[in-house]
Amino acid sequence: MRSAARTRVLTLARALLPLSDGVSNDLVAELCSQAGISVPAFRRLFPTNADLLRGMNQQLIDECATRLSAATDRFRPPTGDDDLKAAAVALAEAWPMDWAALTIRSRERADALAGRIPHPEVVEAERSFVPALLDAFLTLMVRLNRQFVWPPVLAVRVVILAYERSFEAWIMAGGNERTFASSPFVTHTLPQILAGLSRPIEPASPRRHPAIADPRG
Repeated sequence: MRSAARTRVLTLARALLPLSDGVSNDLVAELCSQAGISVPAFRRLFPTNADLLRGMNQQLIDECATRLSAATDRFRPPTGDDDLKAAAVALAEAWPMDWAALTIRSRERADALAGRIPHPEVVEAERSFVPALLDAFLTLMVRLNRQFVWPPVLAVRVVILAYERSFEAWIMAGGNERTFASSPFVTHTLPQILAGLSRPIEPASPRRHPAIADPRG
């Protein structure tokens, strides 16, 4: 019961928070009304506003990891020179970021900078994003027959930061989040980033066996 109520509130909050002025009393009241719970019951689920933001962030991470893992598991690169572009498009079509998620994460960082929520919690939330997605990117490298030339965690962090900033710029310029997979960043820049952070796996050299003298001389 508690878990279901918590999930219901988080789902509602993700839809309403981007359209509201932060986690205000009005937003809490609206969440309680739509979720069919009282304010005291809400506070038992989320004692502080930071708890609500943290819960939403974790839900976003879990969903993003699930989508990316599914996308990389089924990804098969095309023959030819477009394998990195195909990989970039597959990542974007898995929707690792949308407008609501971007707004929530940006608001969380802004609240931390303004001192409204503790800095360490936001830093930890940001750091937890990369490990959750690491397996999906390692699977992608296997599909591409490539390997990261940087430590994988660092390489994935670079990809995520570049993706998030470019997605943000795309939205602010009036782009449709549903067509971001066809953006210049995804079709041109992201493949170059993936190429720069990785290299092809060279086939193993065959072992040389010592020459055996011909007994016939």
